[in-house]
This record gives sequence, C-alpha cells and structure tokens, in this order.
Amino acid sequence: MAKKSLFFISLFVALLHVVSLSGCAGSSSSSSDSYLNYIPSKPDLISDYPPETVSGKSAFEYLKAEKVHSGWNLGNTLDSHRNGYAGETTWGNPAANQALMKGVKAAGFDIIRIPVTWMGDIGLPPDHRISATRLKRVGEIAAMAKEAGLKVIINLHHDGATESGGSDVGWLSIGKASRNNTAYDTITAKYARVWKQIAEYFKNYGEWLIFESFNELHDGNWQTCTDPGQFIVLNKWNQLFVDIVRSTGSNNESRYLMVGAYCNDNHHALSAGFLLPTDPSQNKLIVSFHYYAPYEFAIKGSRSSWGTTADKQKVESDFSPFKTRFIDNNIPVIIGECGAVLQLYPNDSAKQSQAQQSRMDYISYVFNAAKKYGLVPVYWDNGLARGDGEKFGLINRATGQPNSPDSEALITAMTNVVN
Repeated sequence: MAKKSLFFISLFVALLHVVSLSGCAGSSSSSSDSYLNYIPSKPDLISDYPPETVSGKSAFEYLKAEKVHSGWNLGNTLDSHRNGYAGETTWGNPAANQALMKGVKAAGFDIIRIPVTWMGDIGLPPDHRISATRLKRVGEIAAMAKEAGLKVIINLHHDGATESGGSDVGWLSIGKASRNNTAYDTITAKYARVWKQIAEYFKNYGEWLIFESFNELHDGNWQTCTDPGQFIVLNKWNQLFVDIVRSTGSNNESRYLMVGAYCNDNHHALSAGFLLPTDPSQNKLIVSFHYYAPYEFAIKGSRSSWGTTADKQKVESDFSPFKTRFIDNNIPVIIGECGAVLQLYPNDSAKQSQAQQSRMDYISYVFNAAKKYGLVPVYWDNGLARGDGEKFGLINRATGQPNSPDSEALITAMTNVVN
C-alpha cells in the first residue's frame, strides 16, 4: 500500500476511533463492563503454582536489566490445529520437553515465544470454559522454559486466523466483528472469557511470563486492509485485553502485556490507526510487530538473493521509526516473529550457494539492525527443515541442538550481537 494512502487511512481510523461508540462499524451494544463483570457458573481455575514476587520495574527497565536481546519461537507446536481442534503434535513436531528449552537457552536466546491456539479446548457459551488439561499443559511448558532461564510470551494464536480470501479458520474473526454488531458482541464475549481464564490461571506466575493479546488479526487481505472498522475493533480488543488481565489482580496487576497492530504489520504499528491501550499500571506495555520483508525472499523463497544497498536500507527505514516513536519514550518493542526460509536448489549449486549466503546475510543484518535501534527480535522456528512448506527450522525439537552446521551458524549470528 502506498505510504500516502496508508497515512490518510490511518488518520481516518484515528478520527473514527473517537466516535466508535456512536454507531460506526464494529461498535457494540454492550459496554466493556459487561465483559469485565461477567460471573461464570463456577469459579475459573487458578494454577497451584506458588505466588512469585515481582520487581516493580517498567517493561523497558525489566527487559534491559534482564539483558533480553534475542528470542526464539516454539512455532507449530501448541499453535498447531486441525479441523477446529488444537493439538501439540498435530503438525508433526514432537511434544515440547526440557532438553529443548535448555538447548534454546544454551544457544544464547533470552526469551521464548510460545504461540498457543486454544480452539477445541474452549467450551460452550456463556462460560466458554477452557479445559483444565490445556491450561495445565501450557503452564508446564512455560515452567520448563523458566527453569531453563528463559523469559516467556504466551498468546492467542490461530484462534484469530483467517485465510487469504476471507475464510475464517479461527473464531476470533475481526472481519465478522467489524461488519456486524451482534457478531462483535458474540466474539468479544468469548475473547473476554478466554483471556479472563488465562489470566486467572497464571496470575501467580512472575513477571517473566508475558501475555500477548493475539497474533496476526486480518480479514484475509493481510496488510492491505482498508476497512476502518477493523482497526477500531482491534484497538478495542487490545484495550479489553488489558482491562481483563488487570481486573484479575495478583501479579496480573503489573504483568507485562504485549500488543500489536493490524496483522502485526510494522507499518500499521506506526500508523495513527494503532492506539496503545490505556493501562492503569504505568509503563508495563510492550509493542510488537512481525517482520518478513521482502516476502519473496523471507517466506515464499522465490528470490534467492538478498543484500543490495536498497535491501539493507529498507530494513533500516522499517526499524528506525520504532526507536523514535517507542524506544525513545521508554516503550519496549519486540519483533515477535522474523526470519527467512531455507531455500534448496539441488540441481543448481551456484544458486544454492547464493541462497545460503543471502540467508546468513539477511538474518545477520535484521538482528543487528534490530538491536541497533533497541528492538528485540524473536526468530520464527516452525521445526521444519526438509520437505515441502516454509522451512524455518533451526533447532532439533527432541534434543534442543542445532539441526545442521548452517543452522548453528545462523543461531550464532542471531545471539552474538549484544547492544
């Protein structure tokens, strides 16, 4: 989308947000209090995890003091799903284990993002009861990561997934919610209940556990949405997320919370249409975006070379505004996903060599640039290193060790850069 077009859309969205409760798309007949004050038929589960003390630091101070410089995603594990049901091993990766967590920490990563898809484990309305088994397993994996010395992010992941063309995979449909007030109320009530239960269950966990409101919400058009109602809904859901978590008390009163813009796109995160939620606990928010640019190289794998002056300048121009807008105002920024796929050309050794070197150059440059501007990059690892599909896998999920010498070199490039 052209920058000029994006500017006017963002400005329009910001103005609409001010009047979003007065009949515009995505407005709701229910107040946020109705979501906050709902009393389920029986109390929500609370983990027996012993209460931990917290430092009271701001999010910015905490990440700096704990020397959080780079991270890794446990992708295609707790976020995997089929036919509306999430499953830890559904997409071919083994169940998470302690050896994996120790390996991630030993590799030099400081934080792990654990994407979680909850659908299939959420009961009927109005309670929308999350299964105790699912909550317990997420807690077990988070505790493994903490035991290894990692900070942890958990979220709602493919619950909000929509395929290209507008077919909803998950229930958290921003397209439906923006077009119809009844749909908005139904979806928002479920969103509030899901986050209320997650917050209640993990309320005793320390500040090493960060909540992320959702993943890449979009209507199937990815970053190119021009529907102001969807931007309004996203801001309202981010605000409700903060309100719900804070309402559960204990360590959630000051827990660090991560929020992203439409589709977790970097341009939308810098637009006037993305509003940080109001938070009663000051300086506890973290901004997030995802970075896979250029798409043809980083995800599609149809371009084997990267590294021109223009390529590098794009990274600089994409990252530098985050320092001005957020970092310089003591608001931390985490690049929740980034990376580049492994490209294989078995019948063209020259192209294979070019792709291999370009991948190293790209990941090195992205991680260096991120740290130059004070951003925390978190590599997307989906466990896939062979066969069809997007081959982002670097770490053997059974052993926690790099899956190849090339992967080990890439990991070293990511973790050896320290501000």
